[in-house]
Amino acid sequence: MLRLTHVVCGVLLAASAPNLASDPEVAGSIDLAKAGQYFEEMDALCAEDGGKLWGVSFCGPLLFVDPPSRMIVANQVDDSGVLAPRAGVFAGRLPDDVGIANTTIEWGGTRWTMLMWWSLSEDRARRSRLLAHEAFHRIQPELGLDTYGEINAHLETAKARYWMQMEWNALGKALLAESDVRREAVADALTFRAARRTRFPEAAEREIPLEIFEGLAEYSGMRLAGYSPERVVEAVSAKREGETGFVRSFAYVSGPLYGYLLDASGTDWRNRMGPGVDMGALLGESLEVAAGSDEMARTRADSYGGAEVRRAETDRERERDLRLAAWRKTLVDGPVLVFDLKAVSSGSFDPGKVFPFAENQTVYTVRELIAEWGVLTVDGGAILEDDATGRAYVSLSGVSQDLGKGEGWTLALAEGWKIFPAERAEDLVVRKVRTD
Repeated sequence: MLRLTHVVCGVLLAASAPNLASDPEVAGSIDLAKAGQYFEEMDALCAEDGGKLWGVSFCGPLLFVDPPSRMIVANQVDDSGVLAPRAGVFAGRLPDDVGIANTTIEWGGTRWTMLMWWSLSEDRARRSRLLAHEAFHRIQPELGLDTYGEINAHLETAKARYWMQMEWNALGKALLAESDVRREAVADALTFRAARRTRFPEAAEREIPLEIFEGLAEYSGMRLAGYSPERVVEAVSAKREGETGFVRSFAYVSGPLYGYLLDASGTDWRNRMGPGVDMGALLGESLEVAAGSDEMARTRADSYGGAEVRRAETDRERERDLRLAAWRKTLVDGPVLVFDLKAVSSGSFDPGKVFPFAENQTVYTVRELIAEWGVLTVDGGAILEDDATGRAYVSLSGVSQDLGKGEGWTLALAEGWKIFPAERAEDLVVRKVRTD
């Protein structure tokens, strides 16, 4: 499967961009003065941190991109001559072969933090949190914490989701409590964590890399933005309400909760972080508490809304079965358009809209792939990606006459590529036109 440096939390907006020549104060939809203000805000965050959090500065090459026009605004010039000085910043157009996402990219000999302009909130604290989150990804390899990991397919099951939510509920209670009440709630959280990992022996190995990769980034974003414990709980609660899947998004909740509780423990835990280090184990050691028995997990769950969560997960499991059946009908049994994933150079996806389908197969309902064959954008439809075959499939149901649009997806073919009949009757495949 295509492995991305980072992921997109949201949907690309198809807004029209102003004519650059007619409005010197904007680049695409990016207000140059406001972009300059945001660069200054990031500098202020770095100055206030002074390297205290992780021992290195979060500041560095930073650019904002307007996806529809591909116009970019940066805080420094690039080495390839794309960016030119304008209104106190640097502006230009991102090359077509560079993917767009909230991410870290290597471009023009420089490692950049990239953010989509529309994703930057008008609320300064939320904006600062995102700026710092993405900047952390840029410095992550330097810290030895660049541990992307695999998809956590077990977190699509009702049982794993149930125990994950029990863990979160206990962590949230702990963060807002003090002394013995905090220690008791942390012990409950670790008990629920152990209950999940007992039922899914591969869980720890799969979860820890993403807790480090995305969890520490989200924790760091909140720290630099000055979030209080109360605002952390509020923020992760809001994220939980908006998520449909946990397999790629759970760490955005777990990371800040564990990170803030570890800070409150007064231990020098960040210097102990590294690949494979379990934040739950660190917290247990710091507070001298341990996970209880499986029986205790079952007994304590109802104190954290267990009955309500069980009912919700039972309903969701029923809906999931229907959704999988529908995807099997359209993406496996029905006619499909086939793509070669090995030709993909970059892409993006919404971490809350990733669904394990079968062994080595994943469905994304928000996805963009940039490849030799062109650009495929899935928004509201579904794409099935198969790691084993290196192929991806979208349904041909409702496809347009020119084959450039289907139900919830659009395709912009690159020059020299066309759509041909595939091996299976009624399927189509994207292939390069032979010139010999």
